[in-house]
Amino acid sequence: MVDEIRTCFRFRSPDEGIEILVEGERNWVENWREQLELTDIGLLERLSIGSDGDPIISSSTTSQRGKKPLPGPTPDPSKVLTVRRIIGELSIEEEMAKLGIFKEESPTVIDLRAILDEYDEMPKPPQGSPSTEPEAEGWLREALRIAVRRFGVMGLPADVIIKTIHGRHDLDDDLVEGWLETQYQLGKLVKIYGGTKEGFGPSPAWLDAP
Repeated sequence: MVDEIRTCFRFRSPDEGIEILVEGERNWVENWREQLELTDIGLLERLSIGSDGDPIISSSTTSQRGKKPLPGPTPDPSKVLTVRRIIGELSIEEEMAKLGIFKEESPTVIDLRAILDEYDEMPKPPQGSPSTEPEAEGWLREALRIAVRRFGVMGLPADVIIKTIHGRHDLDDDLVEGWLETQYQLGKLVKIYGGTKEGFGPSPAWLDAP
């Protein structure tokens, strides 16, 4: 009978010093392969031919269940375009632009002030959040929201923030930087360090608060 066919399974891993040899009836050997989780690797050989006259099983490193066909049509190498370029000639930014991927660039003071100038009314700070300078906090949150959501940056340099909200609050310009530090201490902002400049970004809870 087919079940009486004797087989031999071998698995070696010289790097890990592992060597496994299992020999016996096919069902028994297969049972051990499953327990050892080695159904997809190793070498399986037939040691004897059963009464069914099946040919000797070929050595295999994959499961006898067979490989599943890959989805889609069969690849045709002749249809693959060959692109040759001189080393260093490829412009990464141009190729990214063709795919609709653009490099993140921090907005300038002019960019931010132009957008904020279009507002019909003053943005308000989050509800239920005590604020000593509601006008400054409202414009600060809106400037950082624009930076994050329109320009895809995490925050802005301190000097850019100060110039962007200039004239939109009652604080003296020389006090704004200290006021930003206070907002950081209150957990409304996060600090961003980049080279010699220090910047601030919005805390997600503060930015998204109603």
